[in-house]
Amino acid sequence: MKRSPAFYFVYLPIALMLLFVFGLSIWLASTGQQLEIAKKVVTPAASPDKAPTVPYEEGTGRVKGKILLEDGSPNTNEVTVHYHSERRTKNSSSSRSGNGGNVTDTFDLEISSGDLELMFISSDYAPAWLGPIENHADRVVEDLVVVLKPGGPLDISIFNQDGNPIHDANVYGYPYRNYSGGSHRKPKALEQGVYRFEHVNEVAYKVYVEADGYEPAELNLEHPNSIGTYELELVRAEPTTGTVIDVENQPVTNAKILLYVREKVGKNSSGTHGWMGKEIGQTDAQGKFELTELSKQYEYYGIIEAPDKRRTLFTDLTAGLSGIVYELPPLRSLHVTLRGNLTQIKDRYFRELKERHPYVKVDQRFKYESSHGGTHGDLLYEYLPVEIMESKASFVYHGIFTNKIEIQIGPYRVDFNPNDYADTGDLSLEFNLDTGEKIIQAYTVDASTNPQSE
Repeated sequence: MKRSPAFYFVYLPIALMLLFVFGLSIWLASTGQQLEIAKKVVTPAASPDKAPTVPYEEGTGRVKGKILLEDGSPNTNEVTVHYHSERRTKNSSSSRSGNGGNVTDTFDLEISSGDLELMFISSDYAPAWLGPIENHADRVVEDLVVVLKPGGPLDISIFNQDGNPIHDANVYGYPYRNYSGGSHRKPKALEQGVYRFEHVNEVAYKVYVEADGYEPAELNLEHPNSIGTYELELVRAEPTTGTVIDVENQPVTNAKILLYVREKVGKNSSGTHGWMGKEIGQTDAQGKFELTELSKQYEYYGIIEAPDKRRTLFTDLTAGLSGIVYELPPLRSLHVTLRGNLTQIKDRYFRELKERHPYVKVDQRFKYESSHGGTHGDLLYEYLPVEIMESKASFVYHGIFTNKIEIQIGPYRVDFNPNDYADTGDLSLEFNLDTGEKIIQAYTVDASTNPQSE
């Protein structure tokens, strides 16, 4: 049969090529390889950041449940609920911790959305917890159950370097798990310098120990239920002494040394602890003070405050220093007059007055440099009762010592700027709760009726 030229020059070469490719692919497949024809090159997309396990919207969720005993009966004694909520997004995170109040056999709480842990603290049982709970905004998690069980004792035996027990130590601590922590608890003092925390379990405890004449100690005790008795030797502290005087070189009596920050000493060290004005000493009639509970491991920062509220900062205070002199500046006060709709001023309970009273909150923010080059920022805040008359309210705030003051007056926050502090004397503030208008002026002796503008 006569074949056309196309058969020899077109179809036959194509058939031979296909046969070759087919045979080659079989051979490659037999050796565990694959033939890729006209492979398409694809550039993979950049891997996204790991998304949060559970995305949460901002807001509050609600958690409800029962508190039972081991035998299944409802709890009848008071329990304090503590919470920690952690909310993460792709680029940020936020957390909230707090006290959810006291409950007995049930709980019903509204808490910020996020991964939630609840801790239940009772003086009659060991700490108990629930979580993590997926607490979504505007949703309710119901039918939660927590069971309270008795725990064992944790004893802290405290003695000095001579081996003698210390009977008058101030010991306190709290249980914690992950980020959830309970309130401070005082142990029972036993004989021979032993202090007992009742009803502990595997939840860790942070314990603080203070005693006059000794360096303070901190303990982080994991699985305290397996410890039994923890022995702690306190180290004698080197006294730090000094004097507080006024601008006329006169001693200031009964001035308080108030601690705000303690920072670990040492290059590249870490370890900062904060207090909100813990009193660690006070001056005598000659203006002298002696601090006997400072540790050589730390530097201390805070405020010195006279009875009339004159204030100044102290920094880089360490154990073993002597002859320190602090000078208190003249007293500065803020005289405030409020007008307008005074019903916007909220009230709160004042323990010293034993009654609820309209109030304002004054914040003073302050900073100080550490010897390591770091900067600490802190806040001194005070609630002041306000005297409300028919058309106005007034109060005097004593003890201005910073250049950053904010006053919360009902729904308003009134702040000051550096120009308001140009002088060193008192200040006058008039604020209208109807318009939000403020007038800040220098206050002189007769400024109650006609303050002079700066």
